[in-house]
Amino acid sequence: MNSSMSISATKISAFLMGFDNNYNINIAEVIDFSKVNKAILSSPDNRLSGLEVQKIIKAAEALTKDKYIGLHQGQQLSKGFSNILGHVLMNCSDLNECWTKYCRYEKLIDSTSISSFQLLKNKAVLSNITLDSSLKDNIQFSDFKLSGMLSYIKLLCGKNIKLIEVHFTHPKPRNICEYEKVFQSSILFEKSSNALIFNSNLLSMPVLEPNKSLLHLFEKSANNAIEELTSNAYYTTKVTKIITEELLKSNLISIEAIAEKLSLSIRSLQLHLHKENTSYSELLKNTRKNTAVNYLNNRNIPIDEIAYVLGFSEVSAFHRAFKSWTGITPAKFRLNYRTF
Repeated sequence: MNSSMSISATKISAFLMGFDNNYNINIAEVIDFSKVNKAILSSPDNRLSGLEVQKIIKAAEALTKDKYIGLHQGQQLSKGFSNILGHVLMNCSDLNECWTKYCRYEKLIDSTSISSFQLLKNKAVLSNITLDSSLKDNIQFSDFKLSGMLSYIKLLCGKNIKLIEVHFTHPKPRNICEYEKVFQSSILFEKSSNALIFNSNLLSMPVLEPNKSLLHLFEKSANNAIEELTSNAYYTTKVTKIITEELLKSNLISIEAIAEKLSLSIRSLQLHLHKENTSYSELLKNTRKNTAVNYLNNRNIPIDEIAYVLGFSEVSAFHRAFKSWTGITPAKFRLNYRTF
């Protein structure tokens, strides 16, 4: 989905981890306060826009009254991984391989920002830049990203690392004690990127119990997921699949029902499809046409039954629709046995 930057539901679930214990606030309360679709975190396959993430972060900050909630929730990531990227990292051999693959597969959990990994003399620099305009100036989001990256290192290697410097793009807060407590390093603000900088010798730190066979399997899954995610037809594919599945059950599904299945508002779904140069009505028409062609190629299925399965109240309506799609009637198509 390269036309629309987004964050996976698992990433936001990780941000909200521990709210019950740490703040005595239920996650449902945060989502409700944010006015974001309540079902958005119901599936790890769901994706949130930058604006939706911004609303959730602002709601969390308002309810908890924690000015450093980004830093604190980033520390919570040390409790474990819950996505394909995490499984890839856990099976790398050392920290160098981890961050190389992190940058490669980061978009699986977050395409609103981009990370890079480079060596400058004896320093390793893991930097991140927020691309999404809704999150670019969100301090909590930047804090969560860097605090979370440091937590990943602790989890993967079972050790803390001594940082040389930490950079943030946002202005310096009045009090940076909490930053110094989390990173135990020199903290610089208003820099060109958010970054963790440490001695390059630490890149050889081994990961706890890596498994090369599992790494191969998880990378294969990650590559497949990226191929789907970066497809220009991400939502087109999902909506078409849902329409097809419902037609096979003789159900003509509405855009409202599809949006609910995808945990999106109707407007959000319409916008996603518009960015992919299509619409619900266009996908419904094409799916009905393709399904009709498949059924008509089977001479054992009566035309009136095909009309019923495709959701037409009258056979004549199906005839008119099919002729508008193909230029010929269903009967003539079947007679000629042509595939369009």
